[in-house]
Amino acid sequence: MNISDTQKKILEIGKQEFLQKGFKDASLRKIVADAGFTQGAFYGYYPDKEALFTALVSEAADGLVEQFKHAQEAHFDLIEKSETQFSRKLSTEYLQIFVNYIYDNFDAFKLVICRSAGTKYEHYIHDLVELEVSVAEKYYRLLRKQGKLEGTVSRELHHMITSAYFTAVFETVAHDMTRKKALEYVKELAVFFNCGWDGILKLT
Repeated sequence: MNISDTQKKILEIGKQEFLQKGFKDASLRKIVADAGFTQGAFYGYYPDKEALFTALVSEAADGLVEQFKHAQEAHFDLIEKSETQFSRKLSTEYLQIFVNYIYDNFDAFKLVICRSAGTKYEHYIHDLVELEVSVAEKYYRLLRKQGKLEGTVSRELHHMITSAYFTAVFETVAHDMTRKKALEYVKELAVFFNCGWDGILKLT
């Protein structure tokens, strides 16, 4: 999408204000003043402060959700190929892809994970967890029906484990890790959680 130089300036100054103060405490008046525009000029591009925040993060945040859905579909493809024993391996491979995507859009995810209180992205991690749990339970039912999965897990525990996992992954952003360190961190994290899952749900 092509945007004007004026809009680029508003976005850049808005991003810095949000990164420093978070959405709630960010001053729209300061953003407009620092950009050298009137509020009337600002409203020609965005109806309010939240619309500006959304413009800064929506493409990256929504893009990760779409990648996540694609990864979930890839797991169902394993059933058709009779390769469900590679499910944990596939999850780890996609996790590396996700982390690289996050780091390609680091500022946007810094805003979403650390500065989005008061916006629709405030519960972004929770929403990802809900999506994962809902689809994973469908996947597990199919595996169990085919005799390829042993063990059970309650939805409550499933949600808790997945929430802990996703929160840990996004700690890379919260703590400003380098991309290299983040990739090493999540690789070890995947080993830890996969071992835990194998103790509860064993793929056969």
